[in-house]
Amino acid sequence: MTTVLITGVGRRLGFFLAHQFLDLGYQVIGQYRSERSGLDELRARGVSLFQADFSQRSSLLAFIQAVTQQCTRLDVLVHNASLFLQDEQQHSLEQQADFFDAMYAVHMLAPKLLNEALHPALVRAKGSVVMLTDIYAEQPHSAFRSYCASKAGLANLMRSYATHWAPAVRVNAIEPGPMQFLTEHTKAHRQQVLAQTPLAKEGGFTPIWQTMILLIENDYLTGCSIKVDGGRSLAQW
Repeated sequence: MTTVLITGVGRRLGFFLAHQFLDLGYQVIGQYRSERSGLDELRARGVSLFQADFSQRSSLLAFIQAVTQQCTRLDVLVHNASLFLQDEQQHSLEQQADFFDAMYAVHMLAPKLLNEALHPALVRAKGSVVMLTDIYAEQPHSAFRSYCASKAGLANLMRSYATHWAPAVRVNAIEPGPMQFLTEHTKAHRQQVLAQTPLAKEGGFTPIWQTMILLIENDYLTGCSIKVDGGRSLAQW
């Protein structure tokens, strides 16, 4: 049976991707940070779930140890876990340091260590890795400085591993744009974002899934980063 490990399956894109892989007959292993009601749906469908807070070193390492014991063969590894917060919410230098450490841990350290630990399982399956980066990795938003920097680091990790692991394992990335607005987003915010998006609409999660399948099934793609953003990366903000 083909197996996929997805980080950040507790909500939104990760939750959606888990269901899509299940529909294709994959065995799904998922990581989540906080318990949510929707996770019972995944459990009911046979998903192996692990709770882990990647911003905490001990929690991250415990998760890696547990998942490597269970997963000896891995077809797809999806780095989806994310922490999307503004720097302005932090005040003291100590808070800023803790904030950046968390961004680094979730977006760079966790993918790095998971890659290293799961490399043998990926090689056995001749598998592939897909990293969810961000269009902000190339065009950073000033309010999300730490987030953008750490996502840029993840994008660089993708290219490094694509070179390092070829030809045994392929590594690619998806750069999402405005997928699905949150309930707390105001009408003015939504209008502003869509005005800066040439296709003038939020994409939803399906375009990410379509790109995911392309990267998994096309065995001549590695080191590739695809923008799925409705053209938003063309805008200057």
